[in-house]
Formats: sequence, structure tokens, C-alpha cells
Amino acid sequence: MPSGVLFSDIDGTLIDIFTGQFNITVKFVNQLREYGIPLVLCSSKTEAEQIELRRMANVSDPFIVENGGAVFIPLGYFESIPNYESKYSVIETGNFQIIELGKPASQIRSELQKIRASSQFKFKSLSDLSIGEISIVTKLPADAVSRMIQRKYGETVVEIKNDDLLGFVTKVQDFGLKVIFGGRFFDITGGNDKGTAVKILLDLYRRKYGGDVVFFGIGDSKNDESMLKFVDFPMLVQRPDGTWHDLKVDGLDKLNGIGPDGWVLGFNKIINYLKK
Repeated sequence: MPSGVLFSDIDGTLIDIFTGQFNITVKFVNQLREYGIPLVLCSSKTEAEQIELRRMANVSDPFIVENGGAVFIPLGYFESIPNYESKYSVIETGNFQIIELGKPASQIRSELQKIRASSQFKFKSLSDLSIGEISIVTKLPADAVSRMIQRKYGETVVEIKNDDLLGFVTKVQDFGLKVIFGGRFFDITGGNDKGTAVKILLDLYRRKYGGDVVFFGIGDSKNDESMLKFVDFPMLVQRPDGTWHDLKVDGLDKLNGIGPDGWVLGFNKIINYLKK
């Protein structure tokens, strides 16, 4: 089989958006490993959340956290990595080299406090709530919430009035920040998105495979648009209501399956293509 790499979103794609379960897709993740196809998780989830998921699914490939806030590359995974220090912050910690693309979460939260003080918008972000309150909003257990709140490159807004949303987004942009809409909530970042992080790994994988590599992508929502624009075969699963997000991505394959069921359809298309 020719070399293939899969970039995949997590919530509402690889795992169920409401329960966080990935029992439907885990055996196919194992098959990707057997076929030698790297699985690059590319999500709004934090480092802590993705480390846990990677452990459970036995995944050891690079991953992208917090909507492109940082790229995590296992040490020794690539023979060589270009010098990114002139453009991004690059650190080495534990078993990873980390290319940081996003602004610190503390800076984002500080700006959000200024927005709150200078406007009439009433909103709640993760840092405004206790673990118990977040559990109620997200319907996640406390241990999962404890990983969710370890954000380093942005902040997640979990509650705001629909009538305030458009004005709030404009205000956030006036402060030089970016709003990235996900499946259930939305994130405030310093301008990073999944696309920039994906492009870094595309370059590294092309170097690794000598250019003979095909890139696939599976997402479910608006925040996957920048990721899907850069892969060779972009795929989109259905939302819980059976519809697809309206994304501006050339050649987008809309899969006839909701969440993990759609992800499995995408997996089958990948294997069939690479076996040709």
C-alpha cells in the first residue's frame, strides 16, 4: 500500500459528541496501526485529554491540540525537524518536542475579562465555573473535566445568549482574538487554527516519506475547515441531526453517517483507496 496519513477530529467524529465514548471506532484505529497509517489527532481538546485518549487507543503519532494551539511530536518520530524557533516557540518536555503556535491561555483570559468589563455581554467560560458546574454543562465526569480545563492556548466559552453571539464575536475580533466554533461550544484563541498546524506536519510527513504520501482528513464542524482545506481527501461526517456543516472546502466528501458511524465510512474509503 502507498503511504497514507489520516488527520482526524475527535469530538463528534472519532468519538461520540455527547458521551465521549469511542467504542464504535477503536477497533478501526487499531487497524490503522496495523496498516501502518499514522493517525494524527487534530482537535480542540487539550494535551491532557489527548494524552489519555492516545493511551486508551494505543496511538503514538504526533497530535495537534486546542485548535492548532500546539503540535506535539514524539521525540525521534521524524529524522530531522526544521528550525521553527524563528517563527514559533519550540520546547522539549517529557517525550515530546512541542511547536507552540497559540498565545498563552492566561493572556486570552485577561482579554476576555476586559471584554466583560467593557461590554454588556454576559458569558461563561471554563475558568468561570467549578469542576462540578462544568460536569453539569458538559455531562462529563469530573476526571474528564479536570483534563478539559487544562487549557494552555485558549479559552472555551460554554454559555452565552444567542442574541449576544454576533456582537460578542465582533468584540472579540476587535481585541485581536479569534473565535473558533466547534460541535457544542466555541473557543477563543490568539489567532491560531488547525490549518497552520496541519501544514507543519504535512511538510514533515512529506520529508519522511519522500513525497510519496496521501493525506486524508475527517471532521464534523466549522473548526475543521482549515484542517480539511490542506489534505488530499477531505471528509465530513454528519452532525447529530443528520445534516452537514456548510464548509468551504474543495472536493469535500460528505459521509452518510453521524459522528463515529460516519468516521467508520471514512476509514473504509481510506483503506479502499490505498489498496488500489
